[in-house]
Parts: sequence; C-alpha cells; structure tokens
Amino acid sequence: MAVAAVAGLALPLFRGRVEEVDPAEFDLEVYRDQIAELERDHERGVLTQAEMKAARTEIARRILAADSRLRARPADQGTGSETSPSGRAATAVLAVFLAILVPLGAFGLYLELGQPGRPDMPLSARVDQAPADQTDRLDSMVARLEQAVEADPDDPDAWFNLGLVYKQQQRFRESAEALAKGFTLRPATPMLNSEYGESLVMAAEGTVSQDARAAFEAVLAERPEDIRARHYLALAEYQAGRTRAALDGWATLIEISPADAPWLDVIREYMAQAATDLGIDLAEVMPEPRPRDAGDGLTAEQRAELDAMSPEERKATLIRMLEELEARLEQNPMDLEGWEQLIRARHAMDEQEAAQAALDRAIEVFARAPFPTQRLAGLADELGLDGPATPDDVDIAGMVERLAARLQDEPDDLEGWLMLARSYTVMGERDNAEEAMANAARLAPDDPRILALQAATIRDANGGEQTEESLSILRRVLSLDPDHTEALWFVGNAEAEAGNTDKAIEMLERIYQQAPETSEERTLILRRIDEIRGG
Repeated sequence: MAVAAVAGLALPLFRGRVEEVDPAEFDLEVYRDQIAELERDHERGVLTQAEMKAARTEIARRILAADSRLRARPADQGTGSETSPSGRAATAVLAVFLAILVPLGAFGLYLELGQPGRPDMPLSARVDQAPADQTDRLDSMVARLEQAVEADPDDPDAWFNLGLVYKQQQRFRESAEALAKGFTLRPATPMLNSEYGESLVMAAEGTVSQDARAAFEAVLAERPEDIRARHYLALAEYQAGRTRAALDGWATLIEISPADAPWLDVIREYMAQAATDLGIDLAEVMPEPRPRDAGDGLTAEQRAELDAMSPEERKATLIRMLEELEARLEQNPMDLEGWEQLIRARHAMDEQEAAQAALDRAIEVFARAPFPTQRLAGLADELGLDGPATPDDVDIAGMVERLAARLQDEPDDLEGWLMLARSYTVMGERDNAEEAMANAARLAPDDPRILALQAATIRDANGGEQTEESLSILRRVLSLDPDHTEALWFVGNAEAEAGNTDKAIEMLERIYQQAPETSEERTLILRRIDEIRGG
C-alpha cells in the first residue's frame, strides 16, 4: 500500500506537463450518454413522452452551458509545455524524498496510534455498532410511554400513544392490547379503530378476526370511503369463503381511489385471485379508478365545471379563483396546502414567474419549518422551479429538536411555536403539536387565525373529532370575528348535532352569503342546510 501511494505521488513528478482536459468536455460526454439513456427508457415505457421531453430539455440546457465554457476557454489553456532541466532535477529530488518519508511516516503513526496485536472485528460486531437512530428513538418513546401508563393507568392518551408506537415497532399484539385498554377509558375514533383493527390482523398473521372486522365496520360507519377499512373487510369476506362479496368490495375500493393511488396494484392482484377462484373474466368486473389529479391544484368537480365553460369564461373563472386563493393566503399564510395549490395552478397556466413568486413567498413563510420546506423543495423539483436548499440527508428530527430547544430559551417567539406545531403535526406527534399551538395561542390570545389553528390542532390530535376544548376555542374565534368561515362551519355543525337547528342554519347561511357565486362551497353549504332541515 505504501509503494502504491508513493508511486501515485512520485510518477507524475518525473513527467513533463501533459495536455489538460477541460472538465466541460467530460460533462458533454456524460450529457450525451444521458440523452441516449432517456430515449432507451422511453422506448421501454419507463418514461412518458412528456417526462422524456422535460428531462431532455434540461439536459440540453446543461450541454449548451458546458459548450459555452469550452468556447470561453483561452486559446492557450490546456496545452502542456515541457518542463525545464532545472525543474526536472527539483522534482526528482522531491520524488525521492516522498519515497522515503511516506512509508516511514505511516509506519511511525501506526506504531503510535494503531493496535497491531488486536484481532479483526467480526461482521456481527460491526453490524451491532451500526447507527440505529430511528430504533433508539422509538425505544426511548416506548420507555417513556410505558412509564406514563404505569404512573397513570387511567390516561387514555398514554395508552393510545403506546399502542401506536408498539405498532411502529411491529409489536402488533402489544399494540392491539394497549389500544384496547385505551378504548375502555375513552370511545375510539375512526383513526384509532383503524389502527387497532390492522394491529389485530397483523398479530393474527393476516387473518381478519371478528374483533378486527368490528373495528373496521365502526370505521366505515363514520368514514364510508376509508381505504384501509374497505380493504380488510373485503379480505374478511374472502377468508370467509364469500368470494363474490370480496370481489365487489375490492371493486368499490378501486372506484373511489384516484388513478395514481399507490395501493391500486395490490388491490388488483387480490381481485385477480378472486376472479380466478370464481372462474370469471377479470376485465368484466375491473372498474376504472377516479381520474388522476391533473396537478393544477383543482378538484375534479372544479375541473369539470371549467371544462364546460367557454375559453373566455374559463380564463375569467380561473383568475377569480386564484385571486380568492391568494387573498386567503394573505389572511392565513400558514396554509401549506393552499400555497401548493396556488403554485401548481400558476404553473399549469404557464405563468412561471407567478408560480416562482408564490413559491418564494411560501419558502419565506416556512423558512424555519423543516417539513414544509422539504415539501416545497419536492414541489419545486417536480415543476422545474427554484426551490429552497434542503440536502437529501438533512436530519429533520434533529432540526425539530433544535427548534424545540431554542423555543425553551425564547418562549415569546410566536412564529417559532407555529413552525414547531406544524412540524410535529407532519411527524405525527399530535400531542406535541397541540402543546406547541397552545404556546402560540398564549402569545396571541386575541388572534382569530392563531386560535383557529389551535382548534384544528386539537381536532387532529383527537383523530379529527371535535372536543369541548376545540369548540370552545372556535366560539371564542366567533366572538372576535363573527364572519370567520371555519369557525361558523364547525360551530354550526355542532349546534345542529345538539338539536339547535335554527342557530345552526343561521351560521351556515352566513357562510353561504360570503361564498363567491358559482363556487363549490355554496353547493356544499346548501346540501348541509337541507340535511339539517331534514329535507
């Protein structure tokens, strides 16, 4: 090894200068190979025509840039010249010096720092020393939650959280037991019922038991389009020998799924097996999923309405919709989904400067929020825009921990608490998100926007269900802003469930008056008012 190192250092010193090759020439070769690879991928069906065109355009831009660097190179650059005799003598002395110094230096360092008598470390020991940050983090969470349920066995949230973390560790039987204990203390939400049912199925090695079936049926009673519940109920029918019912269940699941849903291939495989068992042609019973999202930020209903309009009406409607969205984002800049919708819509309308401006504003808003920044970076990459700098190996969890630690020293940083709440929400740490939003609300007790976000965080921590606390906060929002749309909607529905029909309708009608004419919101509100009236 020492000889090889010395040769690598010394041999060039004995040579004269050789002609240098500009890195741009290597770049050109790489880019040409990439274009050829793109064409091969397109022929194999890996890339669509649009994807290939976009990639080829970007590579062509890089080729032009590399070619420009070559043209800009001075005429004498890269042309070698012979070394003088005195120079050759100096380099020969240097080469001999390296030949002696490098081996002696390496040997001396090894005697000082190395351990010559130590045996080789077995592979198993090396594997044991490999980083296991995620595993350690889960183990630490389990230890804390186990202590929490031991200290207060009547705390349903502690049992629920313990069950969910057990499930992440694939300790499915313990997960089901912890969730079941929580259900004895507080009624199950659809989300928790779904997690409980899946833990039971996994613990039974794929068999859908009666308890699991009951859990999924409870989910569908409140969420008729829940994908996980529909799949497992269809699987239960199949395992019970009711193959046709299972086939129909999976077919319905495909009908309600978007065309780019990641679970479609798996469900089609189940359907293929069921069709084979029944001896029927799969093509006759295989439905089409919902149309794929066009990537413009619009719902399927909105696109259908636009398609029915004339070009002039369509353009005017789109402009109005985007202006309304931008106005909402000015009022609530923490709406990440809203920013994503606006950016996609501007891009789809070929307004690249407006799309970039919206992206830049969103990046500014979420500058200290790691997860939203990561999502914006992915969107920028997808649309070919200039996104934020987010390395692929960024330690998101570490960033969130550092933000939380900083806020302990700077508890009056309102935007910091909002960023932390958002990050915890994306990480699925609902209780931590709720605590962070409570700190934000403490700093802005009279800000309807902050209070509405706090209510939403509490709902999210409760599996999407309203609580007395979230409703109380929304009523406070209405006392500050009587026309707050979100608060009117949720409080109005709560009044309807309490039997206060007139009050509920009055609130929903206020939303209806605020909604733009021809908007989808008006249709939804009228439908809900009819339901409340019993029509």
